[in-house]
Amino acid sequence: MKRKEEFIASNFTLIIVVLPAIASLMLFYYNQILGALAIILTIALYFFLRNINLRMGERLQAYVDDLDLSFDSITKNVVFEMPFPIAIIDDERSIKWHNSYFKELFDEKVLIGKNLDELIPDLSGEDFDEDEEKISKKIDLDDKVVEFYYNKIEDLKKHKSQTFLYGIDNTYDESIKQLFKDKRMVFYSVFVDNYDDIRNATLALDWPQVLGKIDRIINEYFKDHNCIVRKYENDRFMIIGEFKDYRDIYKDKFSILDEVRSIDLGNSLPPTLSIGVGIAGAKPGDIYSESRGAVDIALSRGGDQAVVKLEDNYEYFGGKSRAIEKTSKVRSRVISQALKRMIQSSPDIYIMGHNNPDMDSFGSALGLYEGALDFGARVYIVLNEVTRPIENMYDRATSEMEELKDNILTEDEALKKISPQSLIIVTDNHRKNSTEAPTILDKTDNVLIVDHHRRGKDYIEKATISYIEPYASSASELVTEILSYLDENFKARKVVAESLLAGITVDTKNFVYQTGVRTFEAASILKRWGADSVYIKRMFKDDFEIVKYKSEVIADSFMVNDFIAIAHFKRDIDGSTLIASQAADDLLNIKGVKASFVLTIANNKIHISGRSLGDISVQLILERIGGGGHLTAAATQLDMSMDYAEELLRKAINEYLREEEENESNTNR
Repeated sequence: MKRKEEFIASNFTLIIVVLPAIASLMLFYYNQILGALAIILTIALYFFLRNINLRMGERLQAYVDDLDLSFDSITKNVVFEMPFPIAIIDDERSIKWHNSYFKELFDEKVLIGKNLDELIPDLSGEDFDEDEEKISKKIDLDDKVVEFYYNKIEDLKKHKSQTFLYGIDNTYDESIKQLFKDKRMVFYSVFVDNYDDIRNATLALDWPQVLGKIDRIINEYFKDHNCIVRKYENDRFMIIGEFKDYRDIYKDKFSILDEVRSIDLGNSLPPTLSIGVGIAGAKPGDIYSESRGAVDIALSRGGDQAVVKLEDNYEYFGGKSRAIEKTSKVRSRVISQALKRMIQSSPDIYIMGHNNPDMDSFGSALGLYEGALDFGARVYIVLNEVTRPIENMYDRATSEMEELKDNILTEDEALKKISPQSLIIVTDNHRKNSTEAPTILDKTDNVLIVDHHRRGKDYIEKATISYIEPYASSASELVTEILSYLDENFKARKVVAESLLAGITVDTKNFVYQTGVRTFEAASILKRWGADSVYIKRMFKDDFEIVKYKSEVIADSFMVNDFIAIAHFKRDIDGSTLIASQAADDLLNIKGVKASFVLTIANNKIHISGRSLGDISVQLILERIGGGGHLTAAATQLDMSMDYAEELLRKAINEYLREEEENESNTNR
């Protein structure tokens, strides 16, 4: 090292004396005495400068050595004394070294040699081979929350590496965040679904006891969860609480629903609640609005359930009982008059049901078409394809209604005609992506929905009027009531009346399921309009091929959980969904079967039809995999293989049954 410094110093000095040396030689040429003196002085200058450079180099080196020692000492002290956990991990993910703060995180006395993945399982998935520094997820260690960082250092000579792992204690920050989250305001909008019906069905002597019991259960339940309860109408409550208490209600799965439903103090109808919960929102007013929107969804799904409005989704609790039929037809009359005004103020009307239409979808569309046509409106039915289930109905309607064929449009044709002032009526469906023509819904804000399915995701939110009544047997029943109030002299043509009656018949399975007093009243109206039950019976006759295919499905079926039948129809043919739904109905005729599901292929997707006798909610099962419908009839479509679809279905069934068992055990405590 010293020789190197001397060499550098010599070279540096030579560079400086080059010019004086050249000048001395030139002077020696002209005057030898003066030149010799100049050369002597140049040599002396060289040694003088060389000596100075050597001394400066030694001082600089001493300074650098001293600074290096200082940095080394400071680094060691900093690493050992830093107030957060530090460890060095080798290639085998074993701990080679750690500081005292790291050791304090664990109960083990000796950590050297311990495997990191065993010590901190949450870090077992972290790949330390990443080039960049990476922040791991926050890790809970007893009463602390630590966020770990790491840097990997490679030793190319030894072909080894070490990972420098260090953490930051975020316990205090996380506790503040949790406190802020726990103190968030939560609004509950609670409605007694069937207040008037219960009062009318209860003796005057018993009514105060029933009402007092409902009020007491609501007050005690929410006050036990530290909420403020305010009753602002006979059947409506506004409740305010904190998020930390909402978590307990969430875990309890809103057991108040079962408690209220079990009231039996002389009332012939069980009282039920609809609960809307608002959580998301920057201001109290926003949270309250979310709760009101959620309770509207609960009501539109038939009540007896809680709906929680999350940031971009909904979560449902309850909804396991049948929707109670409303005896009052006031709303039906109001909707009828509102529809009349909308028809008269719109330049043209577009009516559509759901894609892959059935008799209820197309029959109710024909009914609404007839009603709009009676007012002289320019009205169209949007239909992309005549499917197997509606083939007979379509052929007869287009042959007996001369103008109908020209007024049936495809989605593309409707897009060319529709304007922002047009009216769209959606029947037997309320989900945008399930309509026959989703694109036309973006062309106008004038939308009216008539549906009997429980409200689910992908709801058409911008609808001007939503007439969704889950108690109803079918959309055809609702449309029949609406038509009966349009005009006292209104009478639908026979083919329309029979189409509506066919829609009711197919959805009630010949007036067996989801059938109430109003269903038969609607049927009697259609009979007065000339509907022939015998003709409808002929309309439901199946081809020999369909009967044979249904037999194949039933033969392929198998039981799961001892009382649920699952079957497959693996032929991708026209009418496969019809075969699947009818086979699911037939499976319920087997002794011991409480619910049935049939999987089939339709339009390169897997379609699942679910049916039950009412003990099991096929709607709640299929909602878990993106479907919807009723307690006793539901369906979904999945873009995947049939095997994977069956796997998801089995998982949804097991989750539903497990929750039912938990609720049953909670009720029996």
